[in-house]
Amino acid sequence: MNISMDIWTWVMALCILSIMSFLYKENPVYRLAEHVFVGCTAGHFLGVAVGNIHRFGWVPLNTKGDYHLIIPLLLGVMLYARFIKGYAWVSRWPIAYIVGNGVGLSLYSNLWTSGFQQARATMINILAKRPDGTIWLGRSLNNTIIVLGLMAILAYFIFSIPQRGPVRRVSQAGRWLMMITFGVSFGNVVAGRLNLLIAQLSNLLGKWLGVI
Repeated sequence: MNISMDIWTWVMALCILSIMSFLYKENPVYRLAEHVFVGCTAGHFLGVAVGNIHRFGWVPLNTKGDYHLIIPLLLGVMLYARFIKGYAWVSRWPIAYIVGNGVGLSLYSNLWTSGFQQARATMINILAKRPDGTIWLGRSLNNTIIVLGLMAILAYFIFSIPQRGPVRRVSQAGRWLMMITFGVSFGNVVAGRLNLLIAQLSNLLGKWLGVI
């Protein structure tokens, strides 16, 4: 055993053990570590925000003469009007701009990436061609399975026609596919959490105690 003498390694180990103490029950040590983590995170984001204002707003405005930056700076200052009684309504203008801008950008990006681009990447090359001109499934077999699975899942959500006969069988296949997908997603989440646990145990047993 080769215990580390680095003060920051000890701080890391004590914080990890404090958070893990919640596995026993909620206690003051866990709450202290939780408050320290939240406070450090809030302080970090505040420092980054102030640095961004200075780096991308104040400095270009003074050194490069980018006077158009006055508009976002004013909108940012207007947000703090919320804390002034009688002028809180002023903060609604920058909030409306931020929300509208975010909705517009996300609407376009989601439609393009999650809609058109995914549909295009899924449905192309259903039938691939060899160099000699013959048609084969080959590398397009995955695309074929994806398209058929997509159609089966969409059939499950068709409520305008009776769910019986072939439609019912296809919709049931879509339901099974969704259950498999949800199971795989849950497994990925569990695997990710286990990776985090293994990483923290490696820090405790390796960097701190020197056992491994």
